[in-house]
Amino acid sequence: MPGPIDGIAEVALWVDDVERSLEFYRDTLGLEVADYDPGHHAFLKAGPSLLVIFSRTEPNTVLAREYLARTGGPRGDVYHIALRMPTDALDLMAETLRSGGKAVKGPVEFAGGRRSYFLDDPDEHYLELTDV
Repeated sequence: MPGPIDGIAEVALWVDDVERSLEFYRDTLGLEVADYDPGHHAFLKAGPSLLVIFSRTEPNTVLAREYLARTGGPRGDVYHIALRMPTDALDLMAETLRSGGKAVKGPVEFAGGRRSYFLDDPDEHYLELTDV
């Protein structure tokens, strides 16, 4: 078997409104924009990984258009995505999100000491903010 996978390079999400999702991930959660094609897609830095948001109808990349042509539209299901952040920033982020009107569940305390908060993004992808 080839060498082991040592991380997640990127997670790509289909969204209804790229600008609305970009505002959420950039302005609300603080991710840095690596690349942006208005109305079509945005690549956002999440540590060493990328979170990519693509328009469901016109992603404007060759690979995504080929995928949509082959499949007839977006497919697949994602339960949730966990975004890691420093422990000392976790509670402040949850507090800031709540004060901005976001519904945030938590903190949820897991065995081993990990703590997380949960919320939906504008397209109802379930997000976990965690300190591990």
